[in-house]
Amino acid sequence: MPALKNLKHEAFAQAVALNTPAAKAYRDGWNCTPESAETAGPRLANRVEVMSRIEELRAKVAEKADRKFDMSKDKWLERLARIAASAEEVADFSAATGALREIGKGAGHYAPEKVEHSGATEIVIRKL
Repeated sequence: MPALKNLKHEAFAQAVALNTPAAKAYRDGWNCTPESAETAGPRLANRVEVMSRIEELRAKVAEKADRKFDMSKDKWLERLARIAASAEEVADFSAATGALREIGKGAGHYAPEKVEHSGATEIVIRKL
């Protein structure tokens, strides 16, 4: 996908792709109040063309980081496992827990659970 035609939108997408919060990226590109940016930034980030551009830019950043640091997800998880084991050996359980938490995130154990609701409700009336 080429750069977005709207230069402000492109700058916004680049900032968000580099982990700038949407509200701050919006505030930096438009002269508005913080309150306006809090609603307008996320709304712009959710537009299909902007969201697609952000995802594309993030993928490019991740690819460059993988090449530069030779750090694939598997290597990253292996390294975290070594860090956790080393921390446990020296009884630094805080560091071990942090490394294990990152392993859990990388493995998807902290992904939000999908909860489906039938929409049915039940009213219970009790006599006092």
